[in-house]
Amino acid sequence: MRFSIPSEGQIRRSLRGAKDSAEAERMALQVYAEALHRARLGLRSRAKTFREIAEEFVAQLQREAERMERRQFQVDQWRRIVERYFLAFFGDQAIDGITVVDINRYREWRKDYWTTGPGKDVPLITYMRGGRQIRRPITAKMRKPPSPSALRSEFVVLRLLCRFAAQQGYINTAQVPEIHLTRVPANARPSFEAHEFTRLEQVSLQRIADPKINDHVRRDRAVLHAYCMIAAYTGCRPTELLGNLTWGDVLGYRECRELPIGHRDIRLRVRGKGKHRTFVPMLAALPWIDQLWEFWVKAMSSEPNDDDPVFATSAGKRLGSVKKSLSELLKAAGLLTDHRGARRTAYSFRHFYISQQLIAGVDVFLLAKNTGTSSDMIERFYGQVKLERMAKELRPEWRMAGEEKAER
Repeated sequence: MRFSIPSEGQIRRSLRGAKDSAEAERMALQVYAEALHRARLGLRSRAKTFREIAEEFVAQLQREAERMERRQFQVDQWRRIVERYFLAFFGDQAIDGITVVDINRYREWRKDYWTTGPGKDVPLITYMRGGRQIRRPITAKMRKPPSPSALRSEFVVLRLLCRFAAQQGYINTAQVPEIHLTRVPANARPSFEAHEFTRLEQVSLQRIADPKINDHVRRDRAVLHAYCMIAAYTGCRPTELLGNLTWGDVLGYRECRELPIGHRDIRLRVRGKGKHRTFVPMLAALPWIDQLWEFWVKAMSSEPNDDDPVFATSAGKRLGSVKKSLSELLKAAGLLTDHRGARRTAYSFRHFYISQQLIAGVDVFLLAKNTGTSSDMIERFYGQVKLERMAKELRPEWRMAGEEKAER
């Protein structure tokens, strides 16, 4: 059959299955009536499947990334969520037939995906990064339900997809299923107390001075020590230090390198999480930047170029990770976990920096700008840290009514 709908032009539909012309005519009238009804509701003549909408949604995200309206890493991450989870569950279901019941069923299905669901027998995760296909094995540690934070992030994407379907006229606003986003409770990040950081620093220096180690191990431990100090006095993310930082990003360093520490004024330009910023580091980070400069000069017999990495191996290659060596240092200092049993990582230095700045009275808005996060995130995750450590301010002397009268 062939018919026309205003704003959609001519539409062709198959009447396959009709036994004779009379049945074909009844089917045609029914299809046409349904198309007119959908048009009156402001919808397209034919309900699209979830798969078709998902493909359009991802294509739209990619166009936004190409126009610099959205970060590419975010588009890649959302594409993987859509392809692995959403399409596996909703697939070819009509988009206008998805209800709250389906959303709730999906929630339970997703929680079981890697344990008893479709993912329990998947040996590898395959995805694209920088134009290259990456294959990563699924470890036993990964086979667990998603965290509340991860689940919430995925449901944000699902809600955006359903709203996209409404914006394109495939469903009306009333048909957008209600997707409840569970609030993730604020959880204090594993950091260091001031005395713990001091102990870590002392143990690190003792390990560097160990007479039993060779020069290669000594250099590696010294680079790790420099990493800990710079991370603690700048609040940088691990990816910002190891993954991207070059000597050209240490702004003003070459010009003032020979000056006393107190007379220097440098800035760091970093990139991470799809963002970039230039910020003010603590002066206490400078001696360790100097150390890394000297390591480069000694190993390469020349000063580093602007595009050379700040954290480098003795061969001048970018240092990949400090995860293993940092764990050994934390174990040696007895600081691998905090008082709750939460394991400390390279991120703990960033949390230490933010906590110390809050205690020192640095404005939350300025701190958020300097660390590349939001003031809301700082209030949620670090406000309690400041509250617990400001005991003196929370215990002022009270003047009672009777005492005031006695003084008069």
